[in-house]
Amino acid sequence: MDFHYKLDYSKLSDKQVVAKILAEPHDEEAAVYLLHDRYTPLLHKLYRRLTTDDTWFDDCVDELFMHIKGKDGSWRILANFEWRSTFGYWLRKLAYSKFCEVLPKLIENGGRNVSIDNDDPKQPPVQLPDGGKETYERRMNKVMLMEAIGKLKDEDQRFAILKRLEGYKSKEIADMLKIKWQKYGIVKYNNDNEVVVPDEGYLNVLVQRAKKELKIIMSN
Repeated sequence: MDFHYKLDYSKLSDKQVVAKILAEPHDEEAAVYLLHDRYTPLLHKLYRRLTTDDTWFDDCVDELFMHIKGKDGSWRILANFEWRSTFGYWLRKLAYSKFCEVLPKLIENGGRNVSIDNDDPKQPPVQLPDGGKETYERRMNKVMLMEAIGKLKDEDQRFAILKRLEGYKSKEIADMLKIKWQKYGIVKYNNDNEVVVPDEGYLNVLVQRAKKELKIIMSN
């Protein structure tokens, strides 16, 4: 699927694209272009050094995007790049380190013990195991849950639930969903014909709807 950009970033140098990202208000679309378009061949080559299974490639790049953006959205890591080397060389080192960190977590759920129910699950009723020896019942619960998620018809609901199970909070998942929509030129409207913004509130609604659907699927 082709990505859709409002501007033609291909005519800009790396330094010009980075300047757009760092300038206020931050141009996140420029960052999406940089990582998901211009440097995709480089990032894919690095990814293939770790695994030949492309299932998690987009997730790894999304993780890299969120890492560079920072939790506070300041793009501090990018701002600290001083151009003493090429941008590609700097990105290669940063990306490979991040891929090595997150890929095992994506494949094996990161040993996290998390819930689909809330952002701070102290006693979550639906969990994925946190490593170690699993009981037969827990393995079967995990299998049943993942099969049920695969049956969700709404792609955004599947995305939200899977990211929640990976341990991300609503705001983080909403940011990832926003990136996804930007990448593929997705625009959605509500019942009042207003453009939907995938913010934290929208994400929580997605998760709640997905949970209701999962209960129905798993009860059949």
